[in-house]
Amino acid sequence: MSSAVIITVSLKDSSSDPPKLKLKDSIGDSGDNNLNTDVSLGANITWVPDLASGIQSIDIVPNNGQTSIFESGPTGDGTGKFVATIKETEPIDPVTNKKVKSENYTIKFLIDGDDTEYPHDPKLTIKN
Repeated sequence: MSSAVIITVSLKDSSSDPPKLKLKDSIGDSGDNNLNTDVSLGANITWVPDLASGIQSIDIVPNNGQTSIFESGPTGDGTGKFVATIKETEPIDPVTNKKVKSENYTIKFLIDGDDTEYPHDPKLTIKN
């Protein structure tokens, strides 16, 4: 049985350079401009932009060049949210032949009144 994790993406400070995010997940973790979310194998992940905070939109991009823990996604669902599913078994890196336990990914975001796209790099870690 898979579990679900919701990650809320909020704008913390638009005056800093670059703007800072506040991330909070549904399992009780939060971080100012960084977050390492523990996920279960097979988990469904949903990123939700907090539009009231000044976030205009988000885009979730996996880190190319590494073995991914994503089975599917992240893809936009048409409402501004992004969804992904974690693989049912830990993937094996073909170069090191070791299990891949985490994924760095990028949240690209736009804020109200600014047409510059900003990146933010949190992490997902498969919990044991």
